[in-house]
Amino acid sequence: MIEPFRHHLFVCTNKRDGRAACEDHGAKDALAKVKEAVNALPAAEREGVRVSAAGCLGRCAHGPVAVIYPAGAWISYESAEDLTRFVMDAIKR
Repeated sequence: MIEPFRHHLFVCTNKRDGRAACEDHGAKDALAKVKEAVNALPAAEREGVRVSAAGCLGRCAHGPVAVIYPAGAWISYESAEDLTRFVMDAIKR
């Protein structure tokens, strides 16, 4: 059996032709900022935390969106700072 991650964040970075999608709202930049913030944590705090780009998460009307597991908590965020705060709060729980 593979040990699960303690926290696994999926950030939608989908781009759709002619229709609004998360990438149109700066999702790739937000993903990069979250990765920087997680990597800046002490090793013990970031252990078991994974941040991943995702294709469409099926919540385009709420974009940009991300979800963190195992909590199954979703966020529709306004900025990279909002997304980073969401992740840091989840990690500290």
